[in-house]
Amino acid sequence: MSAEAKDELDREARETRWEASSTVLVIVVLQLALGIISLRHGWTLWGIGGWVWLVPILPELVLAITVAFTIGPKGGGHKQTGERRGYVVALLLVVAFFNAIALALLIMELFTGAVRTGGELAIEAAVVWSTLVFSSGMLYWELDGGGPRRRAFNSDGQRDFLFSEMIASKGLVPTDWHPRLLDYTYLSFTTAIAWSAADVMPLSRKAKVMMAAETSLSALTILLVAARAVSVIG
Repeated sequence: MSAEAKDELDREARETRWEASSTVLVIVVLQLALGIISLRHGWTLWGIGGWVWLVPILPELVLAITVAFTIGPKGGGHKQTGERRGYVVALLLVVAFFNAIALALLIMELFTGAVRTGGELAIEAAVVWSTLVFSSGMLYWELDGGGPRRRAFNSDGQRDFLFSEMIASKGLVPTDWHPRLLDYTYLSFTTAIAWSAADVMPLSRKAKVMMAAETSLSALTILLVAARAVSVIG
């Protein structure tokens, strides 16, 4: 293995171990805080107690441990990489499923008239939306081009997303530039806030489906839940 390839694998391992696990912990902190606040103030989610916000924390902690301790700069054969990627994607889908269920329960409360205070709705909508952004960003990061490990092995391989830096004029970006987790989180944020592709274009049908799903969930959160919260406060 060349020194350049080893350096890229080292950077990928640090990103996976520290940045990815920290991103998951941010989601855990948000939901833990909401769960504690809900229990303290007697908030419910369509009749379900505030403990419901604590349910996804266990798979999220398992996800954080998985990305932090199952990969290192010297390991990572194709079999190990594929197994790890499968676990991470499955756990991310579990997190996304729980978040979608929470959004569905919030929406049902709006249509059944069981609306509480605007502040409660706003906080819950903010946690749901933030979880959507962070989990979608990690999914993009994990699925693009076969995952971060495979992208590190084959920096010029097939990709699901086209970042503007990839086609920028020579000298505007470093010659060894590759998208990192922060870039995928930014992609997720712009998809959720603009409801369309911004400076990153989907190249595969898989990428288009993922972005469409995130846009739909974000639109529901902002248009229905957050807008209703503002009207109640006003």
